[in-house]
Amino acid sequence: MINGVEFGEGVICKFDDFDLKTDIPLIEQVDLLKEDLLQVTYDNNYLIDVGWYPEFDPQGMFDVSVIKDNDWSDPVIKKKCKDLNLLFKYLKEAIGFVSAKRISEADK
Repeated sequence: MINGVEFGEGVICKFDDFDLKTDIPLIEQVDLLKEDLLQVTYDNNYLIDVGWYPEFDPQGMFDVSVIKDNDWSDPVIKKKCKDLNLLFKYLKEAIGFVSAKRISEADK
C-alpha cells in the first residue's frame, strides 16, 4: 500500500520502488523519478504500471497504464500527469477499473 492506496484482491506486486514523499516538491526528488516506480499484476491478466518518463527528467511526467494480457502496445487505460495528487487519483481509478473487470469476469 502506498500513500493510503489499497490495490484490491488478486494482487501480486511485481515491484514497488515508489519512495516519493508527498510533503516534498517533486523537483527536490528528481533522483527518485524512475521509469519503473510501481507495477501491480492481478489474477485476471490485468496489470497497473506507474513510471516517470523520461526517467530522472524534471520536465517529465508520471504515466499510469492499465495493461490487459501483456499487450503493452494497446493499453486499456493510459493517463499522464505531473502532480502527485492527480497521480493517486488516476491510480485509484485504474484500481477501480481492474477490480470491476475482475468482479464482472468472475460472474461469467
